[in-house]
Amino acid sequence: MMTELEFLSRFRRQPDGVWACTKPINIKGPNGPVVISQGASFSPGASFMGLDLANELDQMAAKHGFRSQASAGGVMATRTSA
Repeated sequence: MMTELEFLSRFRRQPDGVWACTKPINIKGPNGPVVISQGASFSPGASFMGLDLANELDQMAAKHGFRSQASAGGVMATRTSA
């Protein structure tokens, strides 16, 4: 099973708050396996399988001490030093 950090590492946050998948992810859905494909994006407030995935990713990033950092492809969540 994938940890939150592993899950979070497969996304990149854009300046507008949209999270884009950078590597495919297989997850357990309510009706069987679901693949989140590379390039799939999740906007704040949009529902994916009944949840606001962008908001969940923001919460995960904050929980694990990540902050937004500008990068060529958007904003990448990077962990702050302890």
